Amino acid sequence: MSTIKNRIIKTIHPRRLQNTLLRLALKGNTVHCPCCGASYLTFLPAGIEKRANAKCLKCGSLERHRTLWLFLHARTDIFSGQKKILHVAPEIQLYHKFSESKNIDYHPIDLSPENYHYGAKTVAMDVTALQYADETFDMVICNHVLEHIPDDRAAMRDMYRVLRTGGQAILNVPIRKDMDQTMEDFSITDPAQRLALYGQSDHVRIYGNDYIKRLQEAGFVVEVIPFVETFTHNEQFRYGIVPKEIMFYCTKK
Repeated sequence: MSTIKNRIIKTIHPRRLQNTLLRLALKGNTVHCPCCGASYLTFLPAGIEKRANAKCLKCGSLERHRTLWLFLHARTDIFSGQKKILHVAPEIQLYHKFSESKNIDYHPIDLSPENYHYGAKTVAMDVTALQYADETFDMVICNHVLEHIPDDRAAMRDMYRVLRTGGQAILNVPIRKDMDQTMEDFSITDPAQRLALYGQSDHVRIYGNDYIKRLQEAGFVVEVIPFVETFTHNEQFRYGIVPKEIMFYCTKK
């Protein structure tokens, strides 16, 4: 009897009930999430300043997650042959995909995994001091992380070090294409000031076009790919992806 009662309580939990009602209200096939395969009338709004058509109701993916997943399939060989992958601050949607892939030796890390809803395999590790030998990984994925790290150059150098020769790294960050120089001031520690300056309270900078030079100084060969622009306007809406999400595709020669 208690089991039935628990099931009923779970069903009428406010958050679960809200999700159920939203799924019914947004039932449709106008948008499609490539991360989880769900389709709806639209994605949910998301962000501090709300962005329309942004968040998948089923898996919670955002524009940057779906763009990355589409890019990995379209432009990399990550799913062919055996690959060893380092994933920094692993997005939970991609964590499950990589963990379940038989051809991927998956290594997710984060500085403080206990503070986030990461998968259980995520190891506590500082990306500026990686505990791996040189030339360990076939691919490194660090998606919208470096803007949180004070010593981003140290992180870039160490990711380059553990990447094997011929390996690939996707090191995406939010970037202002109208700025030549990155804006950062480490004397600013107040979250409210960081929110006002950088758009998010836990960001320590806004990258400008010199981001490419930072990556090159670490040793990477950098290709800047406006991947989303290869999709039609209707396709961009369907997948919930936006042109400002640029792919920084790096290799180690």
